[in-house]
Amino acid sequence: MKLTLIGTGAMYTAYNSACSLIDNKIIIDMPNGTVKQMLKLGIKLQDIDTILVTHMHGDHTADIPFFIKYIFNYLKSTKEIKIIGPVGIKKKIIQLFNAYNFENEEEFNREFNIEIIEVLKNQVSIDNYIIKSYEVVHGEEKPALGYVINDKIGFTGDSGLCEGIEKIFKNSKLVVSDSSLINGDDCHLGFDNLQYLVRKYKNKIFCTHLRDKTREEIINSNIENIEVNNDFFEIEV
Repeated sequence: MKLTLIGTGAMYTAYNSACSLIDNKIIIDMPNGTVKQMLKLGIKLQDIDTILVTHMHGDHTADIPFFIKYIFNYLKSTKEIKIIGPVGIKKKIIQLFNAYNFENEEEFNREFNIEIIEVLKNQVSIDNYIIKSYEVVHGEEKPALGYVINDKIGFTGDSGLCEGIEKIFKNSKLVVSDSSLINGDDCHLGFDNLQYLVRKYKNKIFCTHLRDKTREEIINSNIENIEVNNDFFEIEV
């Protein structure tokens, strides 16, 4: 599988917000700026057929309406797009369209070929991909999810250290991990948590959702298997 880090930053950094892409087909979260980031890379947005949403905060969902309108209104595509996310996600996406003064719910259902799959602790098979979802803890934002694709690449979303995070690390070889803080809390993983997890599970960690101070701290620490990459980084896994 090819992994592309579309964005590796937290809000209020020079890096695009956390967003990853698998094989130019499955995208994990769509924060503000995602569509432009992918166009800069020359990615054919019409090749993306699945959106995984970890939770409904704006720095993970803000570009979903722009992506949908680009695919169906601008490119005139008719192929189905699957959106997989926490229970209640369809209602939240409709609210986002309303906030942007885009299509209402009736127009959304009529004009866009979208299947929305609401999950919590589920396994979904799409083409050659098995996507497992895990409930994680992100403060008062409930439910929040992480994912593992093909028992190979994990995505924590935003989360503090919890049972779901441990399961994601246990069932992955590489984890694209929330790395917001130097010391983790009940909303975000910290560099301290990453050191514990990499010792216990021996994964490779690609840091994302990085604040500037945390990015600097992790780079300077140079700990094996905890890796900081810039936006647009690509690797075959």
